Amino acid sequence: MGYWALVGTIENWELALQKGVWGVGEKAKPLWQRVQPGDKVVFYAVKTGILGYGTVQQKFISNDPLWPREKQEGRALWPYRLTIKIEEKFEKPKPRPKNMFVAFAINKLTEQAFNEAIH
Repeated sequence: MGYWALVGTIENWELALQKGVWGVGEKAKPLWQRVQPGDKVVFYAVKTGILGYGTVQQKFISNDPLWPREKQEGRALWPYRLTIKIEEKFEKPKPRPKNMFVAFAINKLTEQAFNEAIH
């Protein structure tokens, strides 16, 4: 089992958590390819914090615009997608642990960093 931090804006997370879907662009494709069903993910909103966590159900590619910016542009900006079973959405965002890397749209985590992020 792998552990990952998925990073995006609070606006994109609001829709993603409603639909149980997250997407990333071409730059993140190599990391997206490493994510597997059953892997655990934390949801991190830039400048906000950790919103919750879940389990990856499946991976797929879609060119259908889903997020507001994609709909504005009329194309998928984040076509590499994950269907996620949301385990918990936190009432208030939690601060990011120091050992949790969030530089990319998908970031590999250690089991320890994942556990620190969700507790």
